[in-house]
Amino acid sequence: MNRDEMDAHPVFRKDFTIVTNAVSEASNIALEAIFMRQTGIIFHGLSRVGKTCCIKCIHAKAKGFMPRAYVTQIEVTKQVGAFTNNIVDQLAKEEQLVYRGRTLAVDKLGQIADMIINRCHEKNCNHWVLLLDEFQRLRGYDINILFDLFNRLDRKGITMTVLSFAMPRVFKQREDLMKSGDNEQLIARFMSKLVEFKGCRSARDLAVILETYDKKSEYPVGSLQSYTKNFGPCAFEAGFRLSTCVKPFWRALDMAAVGAYKKNLPLEHVFLSIRYLLRYIASHDEAQLEITALLCEEVVERSNLGEFCLLNGSKAQ
Repeated sequence: MNRDEMDAHPVFRKDFTIVTNAVSEASNIALEAIFMRQTGIIFHGLSRVGKTCCIKCIHAKAKGFMPRAYVTQIEVTKQVGAFTNNIVDQLAKEEQLVYRGRTLAVDKLGQIADMIINRCHEKNCNHWVLLLDEFQRLRGYDINILFDLFNRLDRKGITMTVLSFAMPRVFKQREDLMKSGDNEQLIARFMSKLVEFKGCRSARDLAVILETYDKKSEYPVGSLQSYTKNFGPCAFEAGFRLSTCVKPFWRALDMAAVGAYKKNLPLEHVFLSIRYLLRYIASHDEAQLEITALLCEEVVERSNLGEFCLLNGSKAQ
């Protein structure tokens, strides 16, 4: 495989999704919450453990599994200004709602509510699912807006479920709301259930990832060729599989991780390590291909996992 072919491959374009054990577990919790019409759950986890990938997976599954619900997904942008009506403007942008002139905040909220009601009626449903990434960026003001929106929709017979992903500082956010007083309803509605979301936690989790490259992937579409075979056709025909490297690969990853990332590997670095390994396989493809423990340590080192954990893992504990 030459450089151009490698660059065009889904592995290097990073436009494919691997459903890890953690993503599968979180998705099941989320879909159950949707089915039971629960109000809100927040999945919290460290940076780069796969939260954004998970919320995309939940979005796709929710749209297919729950056709009688209208689903909206947004990433909360950084707080700007003390009086910026952040969440309402973001919802309007996502739903392509254009305000006329200088619309008052209360009127914006009314228009958003009317739009969601209309969307649900068009879908012949009475359930709106809001997926929020980076929940910890919301100000108390924005959470109050969500509470008001919940009540407006409820009066019109529309159930609102909020499923969110956040960094660990969401706990500090909840404490601050508690201290400021008169926010019990906000916390009860949106922040009462916090579920930890982790990255790659064990050799078993890593095996699921590697087996996806071996068995549950295909490129080009319709070729029945897995990603592993794309990069090492000779080795693959001789019986080589990425999943056979799980023990030395996990050992190398686990040795590099420190602090809060121990047994909680950031998936971005796991996948980068795999890309380095696949590049090696492509350039050394042969029937007797051998993946040594030293090679696993080298690709993990090149992924910068150790330095990332040193900078972020200790701070997160």
